[in-house]
Amino acid sequence: MTPTRRALAAVSLTVLALAACTDDEGTTPMPTTSTTSTTTIAANGTTLHIERRGTGAPLLLVHGGSEDADMLAGQAESLAAAGYEVVTYDRRGTGRSGREDWPGGGADQHADDAAALIAELGWDDPTVVGVSTGGVIALDLAARHPAVVGPVVAWEPPAAGVIPGGVEASAAIMAPVDAHLAAHPGDFVGAQAILLSAVVGAPVAVDDPAFAAARANAEPFIRDEPAITAATLDEAALAQADITIGVGSAPNDLVAAAVDVLSGWAGRPPVQLDADHEVYLADPSVLTGIVAGGRA
Repeated sequence: MTPTRRALAAVSLTVLALAACTDDEGTTPMPTTSTTSTTTIAANGTTLHIERRGTGAPLLLVHGGSEDADMLAGQAESLAAAGYEVVTYDRRGTGRSGREDWPGGGADQHADDAAALIAELGWDDPTVVGVSTGGVIALDLAARHPAVVGPVVAWEPPAAGVIPGGVEASAAIMAPVDAHLAAHPGDFVGAQAILLSAVVGAPVAVDDPAFAAARANAEPFIRDEPAITAATLDEAALAQADITIGVGSAPNDLVAAAVDVLSGWAGRPPVQLDADHEVYLADPSVLTGIVAGGRA
């Protein structure tokens, strides 16, 4: 696989995961057993829609690209059942959250948002769990705001910025997407279809029901994810943090390379499980096992 293909696959993993986990109508059914409260919190110059579940040790769950808080309901339920008070939220620019000064801040802006959210919640040293690009944000949060967070678990973070040539490769694969948007301003669904067609190796229609859940967040996926994956992160800061990197049985080349680098910085081997990238959507108990097993 070429570097550009590896970068494309990493950026698009979450969208493919959503397609794999949808039903025939293109929706993603999520069981709900605990009491869920929703509210909007002002943080770092924007407003964040949050969902709160469970009681116990505080845990912030950060979603990946083309996702939102609702899509992580199953994972949040699983963590709440394991004894955590879990907050999920729509990241800035996504769903019901605000779009002030967005996009452009990349992982740093999202990390600062998360730190402000933790402060508004009144939490001390919460566990932070990030999935896919949410893992990149969780790591950046630990580096930028070490006094705010406790243990951090990052599941298969596609951190192109820590790999030589990763950022350039990501920019190359986004070129046809950028060209489409230049010709068709605002057509983020069409741009998403171009990106998906490249990664699956076959045309993906803009109305394909398999991608309905992902399509709802096409704009933040196209506008935000490349900058998030390009985060360089702070090696020295992460070496001082309590970090666990989780990885499945068959990560793509870019994720595998990023996991190697980040695990080295963290000073501990990754937790490798027989699971796919999208396991947090298909079987939330797997990620809960990593978190609760080590009482992260």
